[in-house]
Amino acid sequence: MKEKYKVLLLGAGFWGKRWIRLLQENERVECEGIACAEQDREKILKLSGLSKEKVYGSYEKALEKAEADIMVNVLPAELHYTADCAALEKGMHIIAEKPLVKTMEEAEKLLALSKTRKAQLFMVSQNYRWRSHNVTIKRALDEGMIGRLESISYNFRRKEDLQGYRKNLVMPLINDMCIHHFDLLRFFCDSDCEEITAHAWRPSWSQYGGKPNVDAIIRMKNGIEVSYTGTWAARGMETSWDGDIILSGSKGCLTLNADNEVCFYPSEGERESVLDTGKQKPVILEKVEMKHEETDYGLRYFIQCLDEGTIPVTCLEDNYKSFSMVLACEEAASTGKTVKV
Repeated sequence: MKEKYKVLLLGAGFWGKRWIRLLQENERVECEGIACAEQDREKILKLSGLSKEKVYGSYEKALEKAEADIMVNVLPAELHYTADCAALEKGMHIIAEKPLVKTMEEAEKLLALSKTRKAQLFMVSQNYRWRSHNVTIKRALDEGMIGRLESISYNFRRKEDLQGYRKNLVMPLINDMCIHHFDLLRFFCDSDCEEITAHAWRPSWSQYGGKPNVDAIIRMKNGIEVSYTGTWAARGMETSWDGDIILSGSKGCLTLNADNEVCFYPSEGERESVLDTGKQKPVILEKVEMKHEETDYGLRYFIQCLDEGTIPVTCLEDNYKSFSMVLACEEAASTGKTVKV
């Protein structure tokens, strides 16, 4: 156990700047270096407060020069595989942002390499798991509030987000956002995916050139059925980034709404009429109290794993399963076939 861990941050774009703040605010880490685009060096020097020799104009030079315990990978997805492999070869622990890599081949090679480096931890930052409302849903499921979970209805609606690489993606929702939602499905279901059927399409008003809408039927290995509908070109009503979720069991259902309220609707047995169902009063659950959430929680959790010698729940091997769901959904939407995961 170290008093402080030295961290090398690769990438200083939108998410990278957030990581700079997180590292500055965490008393257990010390930023040993940052890799950014050459034209951004002066800006990052001022933001980070690091000396000139610790702000690198390329991630290759940063990996070569910096001596760090942890590498945080916030580079563009096409650079993840090369940077992760280099960091593993240098003996660093890794926290990687999504997506894991670009292809299944890269994911399999990275997984194989990591298995030869068992002393090094590799965690993917699945920050949606570390939000209090999602932790509250998971606790309610584990306590049997709705009985056995049998089905999930998942609806996601957000306007376009054209920053950076997203505007050129073939299927923006599947390529960039579904990793969050599919990982949450695995989290809630305590199961991996068995198969996916999907259809992707583009509404006429979309600012994306690709297809930002997807409808999917997902079957989990423990028999839970999921109906997933999403659009990243919404007009009118929007959901939160987590989406509107209904999780159903024999004793009732749990819901997550756009205000991130977690509600329990108990089963009322047989009813003579369903005309007044809109008047049913939910039980609004008190959320699990979390001192730290999101990526802040993830960083602290990773340090705890290093201290205790334990493997993070969202380790590389686990995230490989969520990543596989995304690629299967993309294949299903491209081919029109049901794809086994």
